[in-house]
Amino acid sequence: MEKLIKDIIEVDKIHRAEVDALLREKQKINEFIHEEKKRLKTKLQNASKAEITKLKADIALDLHTKKQEAIVESDAMLAKLESSFKENKETWIENIYDYCIQSK
Repeated sequence: MEKLIKDIIEVDKIHRAEVDALLREKQKINEFIHEEKKRLKTKLQNASKAEITKLKADIALDLHTKKQEAIVESDAMLAKLESSFKENKETWIENIYDYCIQSK
């Protein structure tokens, strides 16, 4: 009977050691998962920041381009308006003068 108890205790020690080893392995796996999760989150955030930075640069470039186009267009419209004014100035003055004289 004593041998049986010693054998049971010995088997228990062996299995406890195995369980402890498995628990340590499980803990290592959990730590690895946690670290990997942090690494992937950081990687994703950095990728998102890079995409946001690129998008901001694209928007700024597009805005600059549109602004330049608007300036060129408004300068062309202003030149056309000034040209039209120079061409029709005397006619308009005469028309206004004639209207004022005829109104009396």
